[in-house]
Amino acid sequence: MGHWLYWMFRGRGADRPSGAGVALVALVEAWLSQGVRESEGSNAGPDVSWLIHDGGGSPDKRPPWCAYFVSSCCRQLERAGHAMRYKRIGRAVAHWQKADPADQILPRDIWTEDPRGLLMVRTRLSKDHTDAQKAREGMARQGHIAVVTGINADERTIDLIAGNSSGAGHSKVRGSGAVARERIAEGDQAWTRLVGFVRVCEP
Repeated sequence: MGHWLYWMFRGRGADRPSGAGVALVALVEAWLSQGVRESEGSNAGPDVSWLIHDGGGSPDKRPPWCAYFVSSCCRQLERAGHAMRYKRIGRAVAHWQKADPADQILPRDIWTEDPRGLLMVRTRLSKDHTDAQKAREGMARQGHIAVVTGINADERTIDLIAGNSSGAGHSKVRGSGAVARERIAEGDQAWTRLVGFVRVCEP
């Protein structure tokens, strides 16, 4: 895992900001550039297993790993000395439910937020859209989580990097989980399943 030195110093220097949010985006971009994907069957492979373990899970159980990817990335930043507000858990929706209310952002309020330091939380695409409100009310629901890398308020789109993703969202294609880019557009299927966004660090 020596590549994490790359992002740890990437944001430093006179001309570059070095906040935790900047580092979080740089870190997930670095994992993306590594081509991390399931290479030994569903939810398994050297990098995937390491991310699950580092994020607080048991690799031998081969759990879905989008939330472990997020937990691991936040933990890596914390080890590098950044102040982080996150939960080391493997349930996507729980990242929203266990967050301080001051760090929870509803979908309608996202367009004026700085994207750096934000997580996106939604319920599964294969489930009814009403699961999103149930999750906001504290009910246990399966879901998906990703790191926000950009917000375009004019085009009403949100760019993300997620673990255990097919690029269209992890519930779309079985057995093809990878660290991948995703995009949500206001009003699309993923948007209607948004629980909300969580700020885990300052930009």
